[in-house]
Amino acid sequence: MPIGKGPVAIYRQIIEYFYYEIGSGRIKSGDRIDSIRNLALQFKVNPNTVQKALNELERESLVVTDRTNGKFVTSDESRIRELRKTLSHEVTRGFVVRMKDLGIEVTDVTSYITEIWEDKE
Repeated sequence: MPIGKGPVAIYRQIIEYFYYEIGSGRIKSGDRIDSIRNLALQFKVNPNTVQKALNELERESLVVTDRTNGKFVTSDESRIRELRKTLSHEVTRGFVVRMKDLGIEVTDVTSYITEIWEDKE
């Protein structure tokens, strides 16, 4: 996920990055999170910005700190399921609003989703 310009604060963009990485399972429960310095280099931001984002993720119980070993994704699977559900609802809500704006009936939406889901391409 590119971090940069836009209306969303950079630290919030970093938080969103971790939401999606953890929610998708690309970063797994118990995985060690890279150092603040390395993340700052990766995102091309100030280390304080990364620290602010990680502090928020820790307040949200998605990241835990082991004082001697660094920061890790929570091993609380219920918290990760909760995150996935929240992300799913956000995506679905936006989709449903757009379909309603287009005047598409729910039965047609279901059919379209099934068609695309099963598309082999």
